[in-house]
Amino acid sequence: MKFRMEFSFTAYFVAIFLMGYSAKAAVVRQYTCDNFFQSWCQLHNATVLMDTDAQASVFPRVRQLGFIYGTIGNFSHTFNNQLFKAGVLRVFARGTHVTHLTMPSTIEQLYLRDNGLQTVEIEPRARYILRYLRVQMNKLRSLAHFEHLTQLLELNLCDNLIEDVPLDTFATMPKLRQLILCGNHIKTLGTSTTVVYLPSLTHLDLGGNFLTRLPLDRWQFPQLINLSIRDNLLTALDSGTIVRRFQLLRILDASANALDCRSYHEALQTFVNRSIVHLIDRRMCSVDDAIVLDVEANGTRHVNGVQPDGEEVRLEVRHLKERIFLQQRTIQQQRMEIEQLRANLTTLTEQFDLVAGPARALDPF
Repeated sequence: MKFRMEFSFTAYFVAIFLMGYSAKAAVVRQYTCDNFFQSWCQLHNATVLMDTDAQASVFPRVRQLGFIYGTIGNFSHTFNNQLFKAGVLRVFARGTHVTHLTMPSTIEQLYLRDNGLQTVEIEPRARYILRYLRVQMNKLRSLAHFEHLTQLLELNLCDNLIEDVPLDTFATMPKLRQLILCGNHIKTLGTSTTVVYLPSLTHLDLGGNFLTRLPLDRWQFPQLINLSIRDNLLTALDSGTIVRRFQLLRILDASANALDCRSYHEALQTFVNRSIVHLIDRRMCSVDDAIVLDVEANGTRHVNGVQPDGEEVRLEVRHLKERIFLQQRTIQQQRMEIEQLRANLTTLTEQFDLVAGPARALDPF
């Protein structure tokens, strides 16, 4: 009887290139690879300051490459060519100082979270196959030429320094499912009157910006399920237009906005009737949710069979309203968390299938 033993192989390499250059220009790479579960590598403390450094570097021949700490002074064409020669399709950087990015045309997934990225260069004549782009927690200020990334499924620009976002930029992305723009300094969404049609968009996050109005009449997102406009400067919200234009909407987060009383009451009535999970801060308006008390024929009000004075009635009603409001808010938050977890799970499953393929391997990144 023969037994076949399979085991994972983990290799550790340390390579030093360009010994003839100064210490600052040297490329020091230490990386770990695991080819049993999945073809991936993590490069630690890589230093690539000039194109000569990139030319002298020989990356592992893997589909997925991660940079852990270190510095990439210029994510240039030369750097991208070296990635292409190694057959890399997915790039991940964590804690790596990357100030400039020349968008690679041969990479399908690019995750550059919290790397100090300031500028992105996109060539209008290039054909990009990029499907997932996450550049959150950086220092980007402009979205120039982003409209040429036509194959994107997910775009995460959260926590940057962007002030103006013309939504026409994304009109060239018919496959875009998730657009995350939270935590920027966005004041306007462009001045164009053209209708923006995104047929595949399901998740739009505009939270944590400085928006004072939403150009709902220009938005045509037939598949939109999750809309977040929390923590902006909105004072009015047209709930009727929202439910008419986004008929599949299931989650709306409009908390931390100073909505006027008319918008507040209209939103409560509209979203409850449509069974939309909504999170809207309570407004102290003159007309609030009424709690109906027992009224006898002579007009005398009773609570639990006792005839209290007017002050006690008002105090009791206020306490009941506060308890009901707190319970409703807790339920809404829990429902929203469940829906958000479900959406995140769906996204992770899709990415898992895309990366792992038939091997169904674990994703180290």
